[in-house]
Amino acid sequence: MPKPDMEQLEAGVSTLIEVCRRLKDENDKLTLQMEGLIQKGESLANEKEFTKDKLERLSDLEMKNKNNENTKKQIREKVANLLEKLENFDLT
Repeated sequence: MPKPDMEQLEAGVSTLIEVCRRLKDENDKLTLQMEGLIQKGESLANEKEFTKDKLERLSDLEMKNKNNENTKKQIREKVANLLEKLENFDLT
């Protein structure tokens, strides 16, 4: 088997060096992309938690509002009954 000449070896080494550089650049880009996606994921998780808290608060307020409406209705009925009794009350 003939020995490869120096130029062929140098060309092969140059090719390997270039491939290594491209792979390193690609690895660096993928690392940055991954870090960005991790940050976005954390941001979305925080936003999800914030939204969950707001929905719970809204649900609580809706329940309190419903209870207030029921209480208001009961008070109006009592006031109407009292007014009716006052109208029927004979002072003479």
